[in-house]
Amino acid sequence: MFERIREVLRRSREAGQAYPPQLALLLRNPLRRMILSPAELLRRLDVRPDDRVLELGPGPGYFSVDVARALPRGALLLVDLQPDMLAKAQARLTRAGQHNVSYHVADARALPLAEGCIDVAFLVAVLGEVPDQAAALSELFRVIRPGGRLNLTEQPGDPDFIPRDVITAMAEAAGFRAARHWGKGRNFSAEFLRP
Repeated sequence: MFERIREVLRRSREAGQAYPPQLALLLRNPLRRMILSPAELLRRLDVRPDDRVLELGPGPGYFSVDVARALPRGALLLVDLQPDMLAKAQARLTRAGQHNVSYHVADARALPLAEGCIDVAFLVAVLGEVPDQAAALSELFRVIRPGGRLNLTEQPGDPDFIPRDVITAMAEAAGFRAARHWGKGRNFSAEFLRP
């Protein structure tokens, strides 16, 4: 079984594809809480009840339910390149009774959102999968309102891991300003402000 999983991941990486939907079950593994729980991520995001929050690359929605619950007067927008992953996230949020969520199949380099419409955007172990990271960060800069925040989280075990100093340089090149960070080593979140 583990050999099959490794083979699927290897082929996906070699093809330059995102995390395979057939392995979504691994992304919902409760052991992930030992690395970063949804509650801890939510603390780091520091969202307000009426915020419009963008989760780019939610996969099967591991963090999405907790974030949606924290937005009783706001909205969570899920954007994923893979319709199968987005469908898994939608099913999970629907089962949890969360209806303040919209779903968009789109590339990170061309978000179907108006300029400045997002208060907080976040990506968890996703940026490394994007072929043109600079274009994706520029697009995030476009959709986040002035004074809004971008949270980039990286985790151990991610084959597309990006070190914090590299993420900071990339975000600053896109126009963001480094604000604060949590964690260390291969398990961190870095927050950036859009001036």
